[in-house]
Amino acid sequence: MSHTEHHVVPSGMWDRVPCLIDLAPSLEALRAHRLHLLAASLWRSRGDHLPPGLLEEERRTTMTGLAAIAVLRRVRDAYGGRLMLMKGPEVAANYPEPRTRPYGDIDLLADDPAGAQRALLAAGFVAQADERDHSRAQHLDPVIDPELGLIVEIHRRPNCPARLFAPATDELFSSAVPSVTGIDGLLAPSPAAHTLLLAAHAWAHHPLGRLGDLVDVAATLPSDQRGAVAVLARRWGWERMWRTTLSAADALLGAGPEPLALRTWARHLRTASELSVLDNHVIRMLAPFFALSPRQVPLGIATELHGYAELNPGESWPRKLGRTAIAIRDAFTVKSRHDSRVGLNPWHR
Repeated sequence: MSHTEHHVVPSGMWDRVPCLIDLAPSLEALRAHRLHLLAASLWRSRGDHLPPGLLEEERRTTMTGLAAIAVLRRVRDAYGGRLMLMKGPEVAANYPEPRTRPYGDIDLLADDPAGAQRALLAAGFVAQADERDHSRAQHLDPVIDPELGLIVEIHRRPNCPARLFAPATDELFSSAVPSVTGIDGLLAPSPAAHTLLLAAHAWAHHPLGRLGDLVDVAATLPSDQRGAVAVLARRWGWERMWRTTLSAADALLGAGPEPLALRTWARHLRTASELSVLDNHVIRMLAPFFALSPRQVPLGIATELHGYAELNPGESWPRKLGRTAIAIRDAFTVKSRHDSRVGLNPWHR
């Protein structure tokens, strides 16, 4: 089944993306918003010069797309149970050019996550060294295809923000559709469910943090199923999060009115600007007010505060305090530059 059978991209949406790209103050800002490859395609169509680094990123994304199909076939051959592809190549197929939607790993929801993981390891996939504890995470320890170097994450459940609960796996499989990859037996979430899962994943990592997440949502949202998505969001308890996401996407990628979030804490989206370290922390503290019910907000804020206070896996208190001191020093530094300084991938996820 082709992606054009799944949904219809909102009229005029892709005409708005160049306007947002033109507003960005720098290539680094475009990377932070995950618009840099869309920018490369736009600049090439205008006959503009492309920075060498951007050309290399284009080639790398193209190779990742080719590798993803081969890896997914190996996964499908190794595990015979139900598998659902989320994000990555499934979303890239909704873009005018799939290579303009970067991704670095493959996310699969399995009906038997532990069984799927064992099957992959038996088939030659290799567990990736990772100091984080995934025993309670949404996915198991990442594994890697040693030949093609692409990481696969087998999910127990989709990712979603703190204090919101992921939908049941059985429900997602019951409404699943064939994957756009065309691989026999590989499924994908229904477009309505996938739209909500993309929004929730974004809120879990960076609430209204980057334009690329809104482009994903708008490209995946079936234009004739907005009502169905709203009903589904209400049933899952994601109504406020979805309403905030949709209003921001409509304002930036359509002709919708500007919501409160874009006039206040998410105003960086209007100019495709980078967040500072301080801005990022402020957003994470304000996000619960726009995603959770009033009853859930105090627990949502408490969860964020707990995340700031706890140690990372394998981290000592001196290292934690040193990291905090750097964050305070870099309060008004753009977050991508700060992440690079402390050894993090500034554009991960």
